[in-house]
Amino acid sequence: MRTWLAALLFVVACRGQSKQAAEPVATGSAAAAAPDPWAAGAAEPATPTTPEDKRKRAEAALARVASIQPKLAALRGLPLATPVPAELQSTEDFRTFVKDELAKELPKEQAEKVALALLHVGLFTKPVDLAKTLEQTMVSQAAAYYDPTSKKFFVVMAPDNDMMFDTVSAHELTHALQDASFDLQKYMPSTLDDDAATARKFVVEGDATFAMIAYLAADAGKGQGMSPAMMGLIKSQISTFASMSIDDYGSMMKQQSAAMAGMDADMKRSMESMAELPPVVIKPLIDSYMKGAVVAMLAFEKGGWKGVDELYAKPPTSTEQVLHPAAKLIGKREEPRRVTLPKLPKGAELVSNVWGELQWQIYLAQWGVDRPAASVGWGGDHYSVVKQDDGTLLGFIATNWDSPNDAKEFYDAYVESLAKRFAGADTRTPAAGVARTDKHKVFVKLVGANVFIVDGGDDPKLLATLATGTKVK
Repeated sequence: MRTWLAALLFVVACRGQSKQAAEPVATGSAAAAAPDPWAAGAAEPATPTTPEDKRKRAEAALARVASIQPKLAALRGLPLATPVPAELQSTEDFRTFVKDELAKELPKEQAEKVALALLHVGLFTKPVDLAKTLEQTMVSQAAAYYDPTSKKFFVVMAPDNDMMFDTVSAHELTHALQDASFDLQKYMPSTLDDDAATARKFVVEGDATFAMIAYLAADAGKGQGMSPAMMGLIKSQISTFASMSIDDYGSMMKQQSAAMAGMDADMKRSMESMAELPPVVIKPLIDSYMKGAVVAMLAFEKGGWKGVDELYAKPPTSTEQVLHPAAKLIGKREEPRRVTLPKLPKGAELVSNVWGELQWQIYLAQWGVDRPAASVGWGGDHYSVVKQDDGTLLGFIATNWDSPNDAKEFYDAYVESLAKRFAGADTRTPAAGVARTDKHKVFVKLVGANVFIVDGGDDPKLLATLATGTKVK
């Protein structure tokens, strides 16, 4: 689930959301005097459009790309050796592109295995067609995108508002600059675990979001550039973005779909149902743009654009780092511990990966566990889901925490989640097993700064094997 294709429409939609921002970070006369880059061109409900209208709008949008590229490159401080080719792409061709990319990254058979595993361990709350869900997520999100394979910028839907198009273009053309300097395909190799891959996506998308806002602010400021007053406004926007919930995002997507003239009907329906997607799919996507911008902003404040560039030379290694960039990434880093599971029972391994702090945060929240700090002391983890010959699924999860107190806080939160996942289950003796609805059990054990979980089966000895055989470095 690592595909990162598109300039998301919610990046544009956030412009409307930012008008209702709570308290701006910038205060005083300097901030008040700074022009608001989001003040003009508010999105209005789209007027009817004809194919000829769409063609003319697309041609006008493509013509603007050439003027955006050099200004963005100068602001971002990354060289632009040759202009990035820009082309119009139909929604049908874009949908084909998405399907092809997903098929390469997560073939249907593997998608089915992953979906089954995630449902078993509670990251999905109901059965999900993962391949279809990811396709819907991507197809519904792109107004334009940069493709690092073809090295081209594609416009899928051209807004009838120049500022909206500049917003999308600045974000995606930043990806072109990143690719030319840092090679995005090498930066996001398939060998990364899911948590590390998501952390790197925070850098790629957060940098593009921050650069996009800075570009629009500089353009509105008529030469003020990254002045203290302008930085105050940028901080205000990013603070608003970072505090967005999935519900906020869903509302904005509905507003945005109404503002896009001539939108493909299927894409419109998908946009308007985005908030209904599983949190484990949609929240990392939102956070990589919104909270990722905080990562880029803090790196910029510490070392300018060179400070942001350092995140490519020395990438983050966990979502813990990018969720707490001031304390655990920018400057002194807190590296995750490597957790290695012991030899597991025979069977077909459906998935083996790292959850990370962000997915634990998602898991607890979706099961109604109101303990925000329970995932914060994360130190490392690993999990595997095995399907035995008789069809029984066994989930093995080993977690390590920064202290015994952190482990206990997570342990309590996880046990509480079991009472929500399996209504009526007796959770008083987790080590002896908490009954699942499939007549198997979940075994949980707290050992110092570690929490061990066997999700499925009936043999408590498996928990002892996991607890004694797991290695943490």
